[in-house]
Order: sequence, then C-alpha cells, then structure tokens
Amino acid sequence: MLKVIEDDQARDLVKRAEVIEIVEAAYRAAADGQADVSHPSAMMMRGKSGTDTHFKVKGAILDDLNVAGFRLIADGEKTSDPGSAFLYVVNAETGRPLGMVSEAWLHRIRTASTGLVTCRKLLPAGAKRMVLIGTGRIAEEVIRSCHEILPQLEIVLASRSTERAVAAAERWKSLTPNPLTAAPIREALAEADVVMTLSDAAEVMFEASDLRPGALVCAMGGRYEFNSDVLDASAVFIVDELDFVCAVGSAAYWIKTGQVTRDHLADRLDATIGELLKGTKSVERGRQTLAIIQGMAVCDLAIAKTVLDRAETK
Repeated sequence: MLKVIEDDQARDLVKRAEVIEIVEAAYRAAADGQADVSHPSAMMMRGKSGTDTHFKVKGAILDDLNVAGFRLIADGEKTSDPGSAFLYVVNAETGRPLGMVSEAWLHRIRTASTGLVTCRKLLPAGAKRMVLIGTGRIAEEVIRSCHEILPQLEIVLASRSTERAVAAAERWKSLTPNPLTAAPIREALAEADVVMTLSDAAEVMFEASDLRPGALVCAMGGRYEFNSDVLDASAVFIVDELDFVCAVGSAAYWIKTGQVTRDHLADRLDATIGELLKGTKSVERGRQTLAIIQGMAVCDLAIAKTVLDRAETK
C-alpha cells in the first residue's frame, strides 16, 4: 500500500533547522550534477472546464538518495491547501513508489529556507536590516526560521497595505527573537541591506531608485513585484534554476512584456545559488545583487525523502 504522509505528520517529522541543511545539500548536489529537475521545469494543465482549477507538475531526481519525484499541485477556488499538493516519491532506479508526502507546510518551509539560505550566502558585510515584503503564510515561516540562519538581522515587515504589515508584525513578534517592526515599503527600503519579496502581488511595488546602494534583493514572488530596472541596476545576478525563473515570477513577466529576453537573462547570470554554495563559482559581496529564487523541486524531493525515511523508522 502506498504510504501517504499528511500535513500534520510531516510537521512532526522534520524541524526547521534541519530543512535549512537539507536545502543547502540539495542545491550543492544540483551544482555537482548529482541532482536534476524535469525538462521542462514545470508542466501546466487546466482543471475542469468552467472552473479556475489548474494543475502544475514539477519533477526532480537526486542520485545520491536514489529517489525521483514529482510535485503535484492543484490550485483554484475549490482546492484546499492541505489536500491539493503532494510530492510523489519513487525509487530512481526501479521506479517503485515509496510514498506521497503532503506539500502544504513543507512547501512553505522549503520556500522560506531557500530564501534564507540565499540571503546568508550573499549577505553584505555588516548587514543589519532585512525588509520582508509579504504577509502571507510563507512570510510567517521566514519569521519563524530567520533566527536559525540570520540571527543578527532586524526584520522590517512591509506590504502593499501598511496596516496589514503592522498587524502581522504585532501578531508575529512572539515567533522570533529577531527584532520585528513594520513600515511602508519605500520607507523601509531606504535603510534595507537585504530585501526579500514574498508577496502575491502582480504590480510594481518599488523601483531600483528606492533601493539602498549595495543592497541584496532576493525575489521570490510568484507573479511580479518590480520591473527589470532592478536587474539593470544590479552588478550581480543569481538564480536557483534559470528555466523555472523564466517560467514564473518577475523574470517571466519581464520576458512576456518585452522588457528582457531569456538570452539576456542567461548572459547576465553570474552563478546559481548551488554553484555558490558548492564553491565552484564566487561573487563579490556588497555589490548590488539581484537573486531570483523560484524554487527547485530537488529541494522539495530531498525534504520529502527525509520525511518518508523517518515515517518508516517510526
């Protein structure tokens, strides 16, 4: 019988600090050629005609763990968060199914961890303040995990609605030992060493001129949050996986609207975050940097394998 690990079970089987380590190892494996994602990086399909339901599939393989898997996501008005996203995991050699793991909480903690891992690797020397744009559930996971990896940073929460940011900051203060406040976006950016965008926006929320010189921007929104002027103003450009970065998020919007081409993004690319973590490439910290991190399925797969192993032990 196929093992199915539900959301509450997954939460009990892996800790936030462990997810950070798993994410780093998966990124290094990808840079080392020991992990890969599906080609194309994601497949899209509509749901039932007349509804807004739609499906997305992302595949990955991890040679060292001998597992392959597919992240299966359904989204729409009638879908439910705990029951609409699972990672189907199989033996990478025999194809034998190993189990399915709920991707509700794991996706949120994976996304938060990939952003924090990226920020730690690219953090400007002496950085003191991180602006987090977004007040959703993934932003909450960033708040909960930040002290594990960036304990020195003050966090300023920002949003299209300052009132919403203030309310979220008050609600989340007890979740982190890091100082946590809220401010309007442009006011917050003026003093930000690090900016992490995690909103569900589909609008320009700031411009390159709003950023502090030498700032690091880690962009993770699923639609778009700023125009390509931020890329133009950056001396360093980093991604996790270029194909998927070109399929969703801000870069995909730039391509769609004619602001850039995929070839231009490839030409501008300095390194992947995996290459930086593995040490095969390096960049100078403190120069204005844009990192677009849209999520590699190898990270989801590595976390799911850990969860399945621990469920088997229990």
